[in-house]
Amino acid sequence: MLDKLTQVWHSYKYRFVPWLAFNLKERTVRSVTADNMDKIISDDCLLDQLTSLTAALRGTLFHVVVETSPKQRQSAHQKALKIMEEVMGFHVIRAPSVVGGTGVIVVGPNDIQDSMSTVVKKGQVVGLYPGVIYLPVQPIFFQSIGNPFIFRCADGILIDGHDKRISKSLFRSCVNRDRVGSFPIADTSWLTEYPLNPLNVGQYVNNQSKGYPSNVAYQELTIDGRHIHLQERCFIPKLVVFSPSPPRNPECDIPLRVVALIATRDIKCGEELFSDYFTIIK
Repeated sequence: MLDKLTQVWHSYKYRFVPWLAFNLKERTVRSVTADNMDKIISDDCLLDQLTSLTAALRGTLFHVVVETSPKQRQSAHQKALKIMEEVMGFHVIRAPSVVGGTGVIVVGPNDIQDSMSTVVKKGQVVGLYPGVIYLPVQPIFFQSIGNPFIFRCADGILIDGHDKRISKSLFRSCVNRDRVGSFPIADTSWLTEYPLNPLNVGQYVNNQSKGYPSNVAYQELTIDGRHIHLQERCFIPKLVVFSPSPPRNPECDIPLRVVALIATRDIKCGEELFSDYFTIIK
């Protein structure tokens, strides 16, 4: 029992803000590869992958973006999985993890279910990390207690990717605050069991451990709002800021900040994704 609690703590402490504050004062930059590359893929490549999927999702699923019944959301989610397979060659789902709890598994198309088959190539986007942004000066102590989904960016910004309790309420509130007419400016379906964009499960990717090395890394990207169609923003778990932003032109001038999980090697069908909570690209 003690060993189990120790294992849980060693993983959770990297998401517990008070522990981070006292122990990581000097550690703000995380290296990704042996040669300390700044990025695994270029920003343009990352944006192309995201927009290819969001454009396909918009063409089929935009009419169900508005809050619907659980049955309708489940049906839309299944359609989204098929769309992701067609566009990216695989999809990802939340499932029981080999290290306990919930993790994220790579699933190949119906005709590729062999565990020896590679379905994700190095450099492909395999997930997005959603949540509310907290600047270093903003309070997040109470939100972080018992919350394993606090992500620390290289610049000290914290992202609360919890889909329950106060974190869930705060994200919904911020999205409604920043709504552009009838169009939501960020995905809220990731707060349910059935995300309309299957990539929006990055917060459930577990930390690497002995025997399970990382196969993905985090890469931050700020997208010019003009590069994302207004009707596609509801499929991106744009990181909404806890404090109000200065007034902007909602049609084109809202920056869309995302944190993507990028494959650092080829990944086989049925393989679980693992990151390193101390691994991020500047």
